[in-house]
Amino acid sequence: MALDSYLRGTSPVDEMIMSAIDGIIPEKRLFSTISGREAFSQNYNLCVEPKSKSDMTSTLIELAFRYIAKILVCAYSNHINCDPLEYSVASRSIENLKWRLSGEYYDELKERFDYGVMRVNDYIETGEDSSENIVQHCWFFAKLDICYRRGAVPSDIGQFFQPATDEEVREVLALGMKFRRSFIPSVIKPTSKIIINPQFGFGEYLIGEVDCDMIIDNTIVDLRTDIGHGFPYERVAKSLLYYLLTEVNSEFGDTDSAFPIRRLAFYSGRYGETEVLFLEDMSGDELSKALEKIIIATEAKYKVKKHKIDEREEIKPPTRKTERENFLDEYDDREREDYNDGYNKIVKEKPHHIFRKILIFLIVISLLVVAFFYAKEWYTSTYGADYSLNSILHNLFG
Repeated sequence: MALDSYLRGTSPVDEMIMSAIDGIIPEKRLFSTISGREAFSQNYNLCVEPKSKSDMTSTLIELAFRYIAKILVCAYSNHINCDPLEYSVASRSIENLKWRLSGEYYDELKERFDYGVMRVNDYIETGEDSSENIVQHCWFFAKLDICYRRGAVPSDIGQFFQPATDEEVREVLALGMKFRRSFIPSVIKPTSKIIINPQFGFGEYLIGEVDCDMIIDNTIVDLRTDIGHGFPYERVAKSLLYYLLTEVNSEFGDTDSAFPIRRLAFYSGRYGETEVLFLEDMSGDELSKALEKIIIATEAKYKVKKHKIDEREEIKPPTRKTERENFLDEYDDREREDYNDGYNKIVKEKPHHIFRKILIFLIVISLLVVAFFYAKEWYTSTYGADYSLNSILHNLFG
């Protein structure tokens, strides 16, 4: 995702953003947990052990879990317009694939995606369909997710339609059930305002697309299935940057995306633990300095001043590139990683009408054979059965 490049970039804007984040990374002692255990400690109990040793399968399980968790939140919440697929990476992927696949392949994927969305919405509204089937839909969404994140598609489109194994389904279900028992009742109230896959408006123009899981009331929530008890620097850095983006929106007048964030929450799916950071426990001066750096980076990159949006002046954030422009930009990059886990470089438009080409080839060969036999019969009746090269040349050309 675009945010990752900024956290590892080397341009002046990248360095200013990282400088802002580095200056406010909190100490471990400021985190608490919903369970009361010491945050990021050995006191956590591993509740859902990873079964797979494949990196690809582990990634699919995490992504499928993130989808199932969002579905469970939407099913539990009374908040209207709570859609787990809207603005999701899978939905971006299905749109982006328009430019990467020929029509027949894309249509098949789009039909499968639309069916999955319909079944998920039915599940949220009525509880219809089994949990196992919903996991299979999330497994499909997870494959689209990977396709978008890595800028690649499987060399065999049929890989999209391979279902999760029974063991994989059980693991995702176990993660989902643990989430429903340990996270949802502790964090979500019937009156909670929930934003799934939040977009950060004006602030997002600074860093590109984001991948924030959800905002519940005043809390940014990050979902993962990592193993280990170390301090998750990258997860914390990303969530802090999301918070700063909401503050940037407020500064530049984009009030619709200026979420009033007070907490950051980090849910670890395999432990069922949620670490919480209250922003009021952090240094107000440090947060203000970090915000000022982000504002300077925004002004430097887009030559805008604070409150321009509120003043209705002509200066606006740059328009996002179209999906086709994004595709063409990516296609120019010839240094793509060649995945050995079943996902390869972006393929050119797949050969199509193979059957028709074979049929035409066979027809041409048949006509040539028939023509040969007719020519032979005419030659024999006219000149006799002497087929030596000299005789043929003499008879035909004199």
